[in-house]
Amino acid sequence: MKITRIIGVLFFLALLGGGYYIYNQASNLQYPEFVRIQNIKFKNVTLPPNIKVTFVSDAIINNPNSHSLTIAGADFDVYVEDKKVTNVKQELEVEMPANSEFALPLSFEVPLKSKSFFKNFTNDWKKTSIKIRSVGKITVKEARVKFDIPFDYDDEYRLEDYLK
Repeated sequence: MKITRIIGVLFFLALLGGGYYIYNQASNLQYPEFVRIQNIKFKNVTLPPNIKVTFVSDAIINNPNSHSLTIAGADFDVYVEDKKVTNVKQELEVEMPANSEFALPLSFEVPLKSKSFFKNFTNDWKKTSIKIRSVGKITVKEARVKFDIPFDYDDEYRLEDYLK
């Protein structure tokens, strides 16, 4: 009977210690920071009747914590020339290393339904620039704690830069 009681007490202490460890890790957690989007590239173009341009890019995130975190997903809206063109939701399970910047690969399609999108294109269409804005969140988890990193990033991209 004493052995059972000792094992029970040790099991309880192990659970208590594990709970304290998880609580301590979660309470000392520093939020990762969204830095920028880089390496935006045209991946492919789908021709009419449903014209779509597929882009790939890297979201750069800084993890200031002394341990790795897991990126669980991304959910963001894409605006082209200030018009919302798509919403992207990606379920992920990617480990972000400790104390470093991490490049999260993203892929998204931009449907070009509107003829007004092409109204700014001139005969020299390669020099035309496109303003792309991404607004959303990247979900990060540590143990059972989930939190979102918001971001709002925009830039102008010239077609000429991607056709070389």
